[in-house]
Amino acid sequence: MSNITSPSGMGAADADFVFHSYDAGFIVLSYVVSVVGCWTSLELLHKRTSSKGLYNWYLLLGAATAMGAVAIWSMHFIGNRAITMDAGQPDLQIGYNAGFTAGSFFLPICVVGIAFYLFTITEQVSFTGTITGGCLAGFAICGMHYLGQGGISNYHAVYDWRFVLGSGIIAVVAATLALGIFFYFKSGWTNTWWKRSACAFLLAVGVSGMHWVATVGTSYRLESVVDGNQNGLSRKTTVVVVLCLAIGCCITLIIFAIIGQRSRHRMADRAQQVVLACAIWDQDGRLLVTPEGLLPCRKITNSYTEGSLPEIFTTENSVFCWIYRASHYWKSVADLIPGMRAHLRSSSFAGRSRPGTATQARDSPDGNEDYSEVFKELFCIAASDLATMLQEPLENLGALYDEIISTGTTKKSRSARIFSSSQTGASKNDVETAPSRVAFGRGQLLFIVRQTDKLETAQLQAAGFRFAPVPQVVDHLARSMQVTVKELQPRLDRMKTFPPQIQMLGPGVHLACFALRPLFQRGFDILVPREAKNLLPTVALPIPTLDMWQIDFIRRFDDWEVAKCLQWLSKSSILESATARERVFFGQLYDGLYALNQQINAEFFQSARLAARPLRAPCYNPETGVYGQAEIIAFRIITDVHQPRLLNDRVEFALHKFFLCQQHVYPKSSDHQIFARRVHREFSSVLERKERPPNPRASSSNYRRGFFGRTPSSPGVPTLSTYSGQRDQSPSTVREDSSSEKHLVDEPTSGPFGGIHVSNEVTIDVSEVRRGDRSPNVEMSNLGVFSEAGVASAERESYIDELISLTITERRQQRA
Repeated sequence: MSNITSPSGMGAADADFVFHSYDAGFIVLSYVVSVVGCWTSLELLHKRTSSKGLYNWYLLLGAATAMGAVAIWSMHFIGNRAITMDAGQPDLQIGYNAGFTAGSFFLPICVVGIAFYLFTITEQVSFTGTITGGCLAGFAICGMHYLGQGGISNYHAVYDWRFVLGSGIIAVVAATLALGIFFYFKSGWTNTWWKRSACAFLLAVGVSGMHWVATVGTSYRLESVVDGNQNGLSRKTTVVVVLCLAIGCCITLIIFAIIGQRSRHRMADRAQQVVLACAIWDQDGRLLVTPEGLLPCRKITNSYTEGSLPEIFTTENSVFCWIYRASHYWKSVADLIPGMRAHLRSSSFAGRSRPGTATQARDSPDGNEDYSEVFKELFCIAASDLATMLQEPLENLGALYDEIISTGTTKKSRSARIFSSSQTGASKNDVETAPSRVAFGRGQLLFIVRQTDKLETAQLQAAGFRFAPVPQVVDHLARSMQVTVKELQPRLDRMKTFPPQIQMLGPGVHLACFALRPLFQRGFDILVPREAKNLLPTVALPIPTLDMWQIDFIRRFDDWEVAKCLQWLSKSSILESATARERVFFGQLYDGLYALNQQINAEFFQSARLAARPLRAPCYNPETGVYGQAEIIAFRIITDVHQPRLLNDRVEFALHKFFLCQQHVYPKSSDHQIFARRVHREFSSVLERKERPPNPRASSSNYRRGFFGRTPSSPGVPTLSTYSGQRDQSPSTVREDSSSEKHLVDEPTSGPFGGIHVSNEVTIDVSEVRRGDRSPNVEMSNLGVFSEAGVASAERESYIDELISLTITERRQQRA
């Protein structure tokens, strides 16, 4: 300790002024307390996502309290505890008035709260807001100090104006710099923990610097000698209160550190799991993220291995097609989710090996649990949890993105972590609570995509989420997913422009190209536009609808090749002999066909043949908001197997099964209601299933599970069939009067065949059969006709189904 006289130069002879000295230990402690308070305050501000919402107001109150009550108020009284009056004589030590002390406690909380609010009115840091907020924070520091000094009960403090001015400048400048830098980093998503801590140390310098400069410029004139028991607040009491507040802040920081560490471990694990995430975009093209800059997500299952589902898990997988359809009509599964949770907890799935391991076949050990059904349930539960996390109804969650992203490709998670029920971050609601087996490998990420309007954006921000430009968070997202930025960036760019509803044709008449590319062992691909993979390459004709004379004229071209049509339409002799309206129509056909030829830009299109009968396709008029049907005039062809998947920058070949699935998810489609009825029928048997002896057919390798049932298959013979949502149900497992499916579809409604669904399934055997110099031929065989009976259970054939049937029938006739 060192003895210091008052700045006014009073000596020992002046009895009114008391000598005082400083304890170095309490000086250091006061700065540490201030750092703890500032750091806690900035961590809470870091969690804020908006200026609205109860969640954000709680964070603002907590940040203001940590800053005002700990960083400023507690630091002040710990600092004053370092002042020792008159060599430590007990009856001359500083005492405090309770009223002023309480006022000095609440003053900085209120003023700092206003300052923080001004900083966060807008997401972008403004010069005016920074200066105003910094000045208010500096005034809060100074105001608390001098109000607290006014609460000294046994001394009168005398101040040197030069030190008062200097301390005020220090407080304002340091607070403005520290908070300005912090909010600048926050707005740019670059405020990592060490940057936040650096800002906290700088802010604490401003608080402590202001206090000690002002203290050095203060002299204490003794007014009364009062017994310590009569003082309003003793020095020991204030120290105890201050230390309790500081300890509370320390606990808060420790909790934040633990949560952050667990979050990082959880993200490392999720890079090796099958996860459902949300990619929600606002009107400015910004992506919804958590305060940590991560995507809202929920685990579907620990991992997927090839043996757990009947097919490789891609967009061509029947289970993916099912969850894709469910995501376009959440009402079909919303009321089943509580039963799904109960089923997964009580079934044999919960007590045996984890689904997705190689030891689990398509059925569980007791023969009753089908992992395809289990995976659907896990997906629905993950989607429901995600909607709860976003504080929104499931119906507003969004639609499934049409691509699966592989994660965990850059590194393995935590020494090739073994996934088990005791993994970090497992919650009490996790349905996968059984002991697990070792599972290594990459994860898979499914996205629910949606775009929000201005009101929904404000609601999500009030719920604790932020919207960020993709370039500011893509690095962090890529690290958390353990993928490269080059892999993630183009996918996010496509999701940004992903339509809120599946794309539809405009009204009118369209020329289309229907091209099938055979694949070895895997059926066909279908040619689609790269920007609308649920449609065929089309060109709209400037005709609202086809008149009968136009249809009769097109029938003359039936089965003509594109090259022959273009040649005929361009003949001058034909144009000279035609009427005026025919010449106009010929010109429209020629221009449209020429434009379609340029769009495809492939030699095989010249050999595509015309299907003269106009087909009906769903359409939407964006100007009137009316859904209807457009007319399609299609040229169809089966190409050779050597065509590249990416034909050019406009069109490519896409997986046929998923393409067929997309034809049943158009808005206002009656197929949604039929799908909902099937889902309820399917899961009513699952959720109410009783113990039955194992089905020996369940594990037979001679059966392949289709979208909703099994169909016979032969190795090496891929199957091309029209998309069907019908599941093969056993009478013993379905109750005809199941209440879960009542009223989903009106009973009088029947399918296009009067309640009897007749489907024709064709197998395509792709083999290298070369004849001379010709391309490989495609051998086809008919599996026959099967029927499915039921009320309102058959989905109408789409125009794609008609084209498939027409194209394959024609090829079969050519081979006959």
